[in-house]
Amino acid sequence: MTILTGERLVLRPPRAGDEARRQAHGWHAEIERCYGHASTTRPMTDDEAAHWLDDILPRDTLWVAETSDDLVGVAFLWARSDTDLRARYAVGLFAPEHLGRGYGSEITRLVLDHAFDDLGLHRVDLRVLEFNARAIACYERAGFVIEGRERESCLIDGTWYDDIIMGALVHERP
Repeated sequence: MTILTGERLVLRPPRAGDEARRQAHGWHAEIERCYGHASTTRPMTDDEAAHWLDDILPRDTLWVAETSDDLVGVAFLWARSDTDLRARYAVGLFAPEHLGRGYGSEITRLVLDHAFDDLGLHRVDLRVLEFNARAIACYERAGFVIEGRERESCLIDGTWYDDIIMGALVHERP
């Protein structure tokens, strides 16, 4: 799998030992809510950390993002179609201290460049919850355009939220 190197981050395949670094960050309500999960802050259990690693190891277009001293998140392309030259993108940071530092923007740029330049994709799309203004702004800076919304698609803590559907096309890159 390709290693993607940015100015402050390296995106690399996951490996044994990453589960302990992920576990050290735990679960954070602010971040979990943006993934569409119930808002909770708590430690990550040993079983959850092991399951996290087991779940990501077999994926061939999933990267862990690390700085020189920390594991900060993951990014992946999935639902890839070689016929339609498209894939769906997702990125997630692990802890509040990683937010607002430009990591999401750098990760997104690295993955989009790889998708378009190396994999030859024509389109990359994503879904983001309507209240996640920070992520929407990040995606727009990277060249994603809002294409529509799926109404009341996610129930979080008893409230329905829409998914915003965004897409980036190779010939519309910033």
